[in-house]
Amino acid sequence: MTYIPHLNYVSEEQIKKLHEYGVGLLANLGMRVEDPQIRALLCENGCTQKGDRVYFCEDLINRTLKAQKRNVTLTSPVTGMKKEMEIGKTFIHSTGGAPWIADMKTGKRRNGELNDLIDTIRVMNQLPELDVPCALVYPSEVPSAITQLQQTATMLEYSHKPIYGPGISIASNAKYIAELFKIYGGNDLQNNPIGLVGISPESPLFLPKEITDTMSHIVKAGIPVSILAAPMGGLTSPLSVAGTVGQAHAEILAFAAVAYLMNPECVMFYGSRTFFANMRNSQSILGLPETGISSALAVQLANYCGFMSDVYGLSCTSCAMDEQAGYEKMINGLLPAIAGATMVTGFGSTASVMCCSLSQLVLDNEICAMIRKAKKPFEFSDEELGLEALEYVINDGETFLEQEHTIDHLRSEVFQPSIGFDSVWADWIKCGETPLTERAADRALDLIKQDVVPEVKPEIKTEVDKLLELAKRELL
Repeated sequence: MTYIPHLNYVSEEQIKKLHEYGVGLLANLGMRVEDPQIRALLCENGCTQKGDRVYFCEDLINRTLKAQKRNVTLTSPVTGMKKEMEIGKTFIHSTGGAPWIADMKTGKRRNGELNDLIDTIRVMNQLPELDVPCALVYPSEVPSAITQLQQTATMLEYSHKPIYGPGISIASNAKYIAELFKIYGGNDLQNNPIGLVGISPESPLFLPKEITDTMSHIVKAGIPVSILAAPMGGLTSPLSVAGTVGQAHAEILAFAAVAYLMNPECVMFYGSRTFFANMRNSQSILGLPETGISSALAVQLANYCGFMSDVYGLSCTSCAMDEQAGYEKMINGLLPAIAGATMVTGFGSTASVMCCSLSQLVLDNEICAMIRKAKKPFEFSDEELGLEALEYVINDGETFLEQEHTIDHLRSEVFQPSIGFDSVWADWIKCGETPLTERAADRALDLIKQDVVPEVKPEIKTEVDKLLELAKRELL
């Protein structure tokens, strides 16, 4: 009998009540929807409006939930690598959009550049625990009017894996990003997606026209979307885990309903991004255990409603690659993973997703390997229990080192770190007592050397160059 470790943070009845609370928020408080055409579309489907506020009907919410996909396969357009995602399995993606990158040796931060973005992608190509890379760092030299487009183009050019495009908040970029996805993935992105993107409603309970215009370009193209609702407890949502998660739930449901009316077949991820602030200075900090707790709760809500989920993860407040970063990332990654998140994020970041580093990518790969070990299913068969080996040792005076059972389980049963130290003090001295961060920096540089840049077809390269040039002429 196989058992998969699973965390239910609250009871099924409590989840049902929290879902009903979110639906009630949309019915009673409504969602501010800036675009009159979107308001009219919602009202044609049973909602009501007062001014620019739309009050959602339960029928539309139920139709939206029934249409949700419980699985999706993402395929890299260049290498053909596939990631078959479904509710219950956990995949890892890097965070996106850090303005700073830390020097691997000194830890000092600086503004990220396009070359840094390329280096992070090439390291992520080589990390087995990182399933879907995101644009980890903003290239500061790229004009803001086209930065989201440039990030996406760079990822598609260099990534071996299906991509998680940048969070899109500029409709003019969204138009070109949709075309970029079509150049690489063809016109049937709905059935053959090469990645996904994130789009955020605003808190509390607001869909700006810029966002619904962005949705229109991406959703109608059939590109999978993660709904990145990001209320901040105490500032843009109630200062409680339940209140913040409940508000995020309402925002996700409203966004999903609008997306459903645009394209019922578009894949949606429940992308809860709940934040909590240091109330002494009103700054968002992501290393709090409330991050992991609220993410685990959001995963339960997503599963209850039939969504694949995408939540925080390996998040930390620490501004260094230190012990604090380690324990914050572990608690906040482990809780939602064991709750059954489809995707967890935060990989590669520090300082509440304001900074990243190549070294941290290597360290987070190790943390994710340990989390996946914790999620490994258990099977209590005689073979797994080692009964035959035990009998040989007891009856014949042999040792466990001589048993086939030991050899068979040598690599699979006991965790083997890829970067962490796993021996005794004498060996620590022999290996030069090199700090973990230094070993991680050296490993990151080695991974870049090992990476082979994917070969893009010349005709695709030509089309991409034309698209980027067209975007620059229009937007700059």
